[in-house]
Amino acid sequence: MTKMESVILQAGDGATASLYTHGAHLCSWIPAGGKEQLFLSKTSELREGVAIRGGVPVIFPQFAGLGSLPKHGFARTATWRLLRAGQIDGGAAQAVFELTENIARLQLWPQVFRAELSVTIGGDRLEIGLSVSNCGDTPFNFTCALHTYLALEQISAARLHGLTGLHYRDSVTGVSGCLDADPSLQIQGEIDRIYAGLAAPLELRQPHQTTLISQTGFSDAVVWNPGAEKGSTLSDLEPDGYQRMVCVEAATIMQPVHLAAGMSWSGSQSLRVLPGN
Repeated sequence: MTKMESVILQAGDGATASLYTHGAHLCSWIPAGGKEQLFLSKTSELREGVAIRGGVPVIFPQFAGLGSLPKHGFARTATWRLLRAGQIDGGAAQAVFELTENIARLQLWPQVFRAELSVTIGGDRLEIGLSVSNCGDTPFNFTCALHTYLALEQISAARLHGLTGLHYRDSVTGVSGCLDADPSLQIQGEIDRIYAGLAAPLELRQPHQTTLISQTGFSDAVVWNPGAEKGSTLSDLEPDGYQRMVCVEAATIMQPVHLAAGMSWSGSQSLRVLPGN
């Protein structure tokens, strides 16, 4: 088995993150003076060519099975090139990765592109940026997401605020145009929703902390948890792992990005951890 190349970041204030060049995958984020904020399954396979269950998978150029490519595209299982990693101005730490077309990827998706993924940490904050450039002569469309697995102490005590009044597609039932009228979302059983037109930050509230979740560039948000029944069928999800995670993803799915030749797109997701009341 080929050992995957890892990258360790440490900010001047002690915040840390660990990543792999495989998928430009962020697997761990610990804010300064804090605790682990990302869920990573203990049974996930950490080897080349296999998607990692947890952390922040990068979904590009296709979300889920919404197209002819393999599920969630190829970015999450490709080896990205590390451009730079280390501390930057102000004592924050940052890693930047690059992915471009190659012969294998051109056979799957015949587009000439450049994608860049940046991870910046410091204090109580994490920012993940994704940019895509069309380096070819013809336009192309894509969908994408930052598939962030947030760690929970206990799913029954967590509430997600900020989705009230938004419409969503329920990928479990296949029904579109659903309205979220609840003041907060509690995860009870399997959930797989694509919320359209997210404009304001979300708050994931737990008794010990609140995580502020904001995004720019991405138009949608996905909330996912497999629940007990489906979770038991996922070989790379540890037993009862569904109780200790929820995915809150920055995404652009409902209206794919249309990128003309020579043009670029960018989006980001930011997390900030505040102590509980």
